[in-house]
Amino acid sequence: MFAPEVNTLVTIAAATLDSTGILIDANAGFLRILNIEKLKPNTEHVDHFFIQPTFATLINTQPGAGGEIYHGLLTIGEYMGRTRSLNTRIWRDGNQLRVLAEYDIESLEHLNDTVLQLNSDYAKAQFEITQINLKLRQREVELEQSLIQLEATNLRLKTTQKQLVEAEKMASLGIMVAGVAHEINTPLGVSLGSATLLEQQTQTLAQSLAERRMTQSELSEFFNNALAETGLLRANLERIGSLTYSFHQLAVSDKTSTKCCFNFKRCIDDIITSLGKSMFGEHVFIRVLCNNTLEIESYPIDWASIFTNLINNSFQHGFKGRNHGNIEIVVTSNAKTLVVDYTDDGIGLSVETQAHIFDPFFTTDMQHGMGLGMHLIYNLITQKLNGNIICVSPSGQGTHFHIEIPL
Repeated sequence: MFAPEVNTLVTIAAATLDSTGILIDANAGFLRILNIEKLKPNTEHVDHFFIQPTFATLINTQPGAGGEIYHGLLTIGEYMGRTRSLNTRIWRDGNQLRVLAEYDIESLEHLNDTVLQLNSDYAKAQFEITQINLKLRQREVELEQSLIQLEATNLRLKTTQKQLVEAEKMASLGIMVAGVAHEINTPLGVSLGSATLLEQQTQTLAQSLAERRMTQSELSEFFNNALAETGLLRANLERIGSLTYSFHQLAVSDKTSTKCCFNFKRCIDDIITSLGKSMFGEHVFIRVLCNNTLEIESYPIDWASIFTNLINNSFQHGFKGRNHGNIEIVVTSNAKTLVVDYTDDGIGLSVETQAHIFDPFFTTDMQHGMGLGMHLIYNLITQKLNGNIICVSPSGQGTHFHIEIPL
């Protein structure tokens, strides 16, 4: 068994170089370090193998006592390959350098192999990271393309939704048109009947007068009938005029598409008049509580769409399956806010329906609508009028919409 001081194998590397770095002489240890198979004296430059300190540094160092120019660790080998760190002493002898170094073969070579393995692992890891980065970049490109496609699809959906909302607004206008047409039809028929009867009576009286057989009583009867028929005719024509004016105020005038100052109570009354009793029957009552002198600056046609859809919603859903109901519209205001509370005593809404009532295309009755009426109301109130609307509807206790609009 070896003594402790010789348990570790130590080798000596010795060499002699000239001032230009040409190898003059070297032992096997030095040749092994530089991976030189066979010594060729005075032919091989080895100065580039000196990494730290460099050969140029050593050759330019002034010698000390005994000619020594360096004592310490010398890193020697290839910059991008295998290296050694040796405990070294170097002397200058004239124009020559004498190198004497010692190293632990086992530990140093193991350390060098470890470093080389780490470098290999690092290079492999770098390659894998590069591959992952390339895949990530490819994925980013795919995601960007998908995002562009989604944005294009979203734009098309928004355009389609806008068109459908506009169609719903036209449908609201159509409801008013149908109501006005129905309401006009009755007084128009009465007026036509009165005019026809008055014409017949006039022809009869004219014939009696031509034949000189008209009596005082016939003339008095004609006057009485004429007064009655013309009175009836005038009342019904006034009814037609009122309906036409109300509809004109809400849907025809170009001014209604722009912001203007108008009487809010009169606007609501005109909407209800335009819709007419034909929409609900004789047993649906609408009560409006609003200051008669309330003037606001807003968009009458948008308020017509809001109230038309609210009333239509009460009729189609709240009063479904029955021919009676009550609607109350309460309007209050201060210097900054207009508050509208719309309530009906219909069947109310479930919790699930309330959660989605303002969603586009949501409806509980697919046979009577596309589900855009309440979405239109929400958009007009929140986007156009910069307000807010909430729905409170205990099931079976009617529906309540609370609207607040900044003035």
